[in-house]
Amino acid sequence: MRFSLQDVRKSIQRRGGVLAVSLYFLRPGILQVEIERLIAYFEGLLGQPQSQFSVDEARAYIGDYRLAHCLIATLSAWYSWQTRDWVSVVKELGADAQQPALSSPIQLRLALYMYVNAHYNGFLSEQQRPQALQTFAQELGISSASLEVLLHNDSEEEARLIRTGERAPTASEVAILYNQWAFEAALFTASEVRLVIDCNAFVLSDASVATSGAESSWLKGQGSVGLGAGAAIKRLCYLARRMGVYYDLAYEGNETDLALDRPLQQNKPLLLNLTLYGPQEVTGLPQQYGLRLARLCRFLLGYRTHGGQGRASLGKAVVAASARVHFLQRTYMFAMDANLLQLLPSVPPGTEREGEESNVLFDSSIEQAFAEAFLGASASQGVDGWHLEREPEPLLLDRSIFIPDFAFSRGTRRIYGEILGFWTPAYRERKIQKLQQLRGRQDLLLAIPEEAKEVFTPIANDFPIVYYTNQLSLAEVLQVLRSHYDDFAERLAQVDLEAVQAQVWEMGLCSERTSMELLQCYRRSELLKAVERVCDNTGGEILFVSGLGLFTQTWMHQALQSFTDWMQQIQSCSLADAIRELQIQQPGLQSSEETSIETLIGLWSEIRIQRDSIFEARVELVHLAKPLQETAEQDALTTEEAPIAGDMKKSTRQKRAPSKKRPRAEPETIQENLW
Repeated sequence: MRFSLQDVRKSIQRRGGVLAVSLYFLRPGILQVEIERLIAYFEGLLGQPQSQFSVDEARAYIGDYRLAHCLIATLSAWYSWQTRDWVSVVKELGADAQQPALSSPIQLRLALYMYVNAHYNGFLSEQQRPQALQTFAQELGISSASLEVLLHNDSEEEARLIRTGERAPTASEVAILYNQWAFEAALFTASEVRLVIDCNAFVLSDASVATSGAESSWLKGQGSVGLGAGAAIKRLCYLARRMGVYYDLAYEGNETDLALDRPLQQNKPLLLNLTLYGPQEVTGLPQQYGLRLARLCRFLLGYRTHGGQGRASLGKAVVAASARVHFLQRTYMFAMDANLLQLLPSVPPGTEREGEESNVLFDSSIEQAFAEAFLGASASQGVDGWHLEREPEPLLLDRSIFIPDFAFSRGTRRIYGEILGFWTPAYRERKIQKLQQLRGRQDLLLAIPEEAKEVFTPIANDFPIVYYTNQLSLAEVLQVLRSHYDDFAERLAQVDLEAVQAQVWEMGLCSERTSMELLQCYRRSELLKAVERVCDNTGGEILFVSGLGLFTQTWMHQALQSFTDWMQQIQSCSLADAIRELQIQQPGLQSSEETSIETLIGLWSEIRIQRDSIFEARVELVHLAKPLQETAEQDALTTEEAPIAGDMKKSTRQKRAPSKKRPRAEPETIQENLW
């Protein structure tokens, strides 16, 4: 049971015209005896009903009303009130739990209600109550005292105190958890948290960052060399996204002369202003988002220094930190200094990786749905050769830093993508200001919701834009990429046609996918234009068939001859067997799809695919296939036998009066006019 900022003991001061709030934190040794007495009081109540718990007595051990209330709430991490099991209580009292009235507290009260209605007209006076309860209890085979216990067993007063851990907490453990909850209570109502960070603190050691996989190997390989400014910025973005907190980055002071690969100099600190937006700014509600914000702040403030010796001071990693909190309809500044860090619990290892598989990796469900749709389409080569990258490098502006949501890369071209939301006026204003600084860039694509179309009008003519409703359409994004970043002519001019022709001669068959890679094509329409140049000046020796690819006439004749020789031996086979045999005979077809091989068989006039059955197609030599004339004669014989039943139906219909039909006008339009 957490407590709110309003419950925490605090003091208010005015500093430079700004209201500042200072929270009361428990420092080591402060109130240790009082907290131990409070813990002993809880230990003495174990197994006792909640009615025995006295809030006033518990507060008396601490002496301060507000602080005692928060410490009692803090002890809920080790103690809780739990209702006793109904069946166990019934058996302890010697009652029969099989009786319908004793199956649950609700059934017992219902049975008593019906008893009072039947014998006392639905009302018991104070004088009648003892006798009525005793008579009702005797019918159940229990005493009146046991009946009173059972009637109130599920009430809060009868709940028993239990300890959730194996041992009682120490006074220092309670004090540390109180400090953490008080710190988080302030951030629950925060609209923003500002941290001025020195990038020189982001130097590598075994204890400086907690990473895994390829990233960990790369980072450790850098040794103690300072990271570049861009890498430090990306590291901060990684932490914020990993914990699901909305953020913004800007330069502190006049730090505008930057490069992403510029190494950090120890004698010239590079300061970044990291703004973390709280629940009041994003959703207006604290709840779980406030927990994530507080956890990220603790992680950043507790960032360890190079060598892993002790806690990082604000002068090493975070130069300054403050939060804008709101309570009682007023705004206060909450300063987080170095002394505060010593009072908070250490950040558990791997905290930044919590929720790695959850949705907090994406800023919104729209981004997640778009990324999933893109990955699904890329598996079937349906994204025009683009590769999607999450969390790309930040874009350094003159006065701030812009972190795009995606990056689309293809060849040497790289296009950034940003999905704009419609959350709060402050969010939209910040986005517009940053986008105005990006005017003139040709590598940024925006996705704007339809409802925010008017709001983002100032930058509508500066960037390619995709408007969406509810979900961002992948097809529309690809269409905008084609219309604004189509470089097919440049790619085609860079293709070495002679090298491609030599490759086709060497392989004999280049599948359609291989042909697209050789010709740097990403769509079939581009491939059809490119293969024309490949096939020219070859005297018809190199050909292209859609669905199959580029091939030489020599390879085609050899493949036909080998397959025909095999068919002469077996006469007929299923289409699946024919495809497997062709893949064995021609190694170049092993990676081809079945539809491509079926296209190849369809090119040969000597081979015919019979589809007499909907379940299985047969492959036969043409001279063995059933002649068409014989098939037509059999159909004619079947038609001659049919009129016998038809005449019977016709004679039956003739007995009915013929219906009068209105003459239909001759249609003026003939079939040729339709085309």
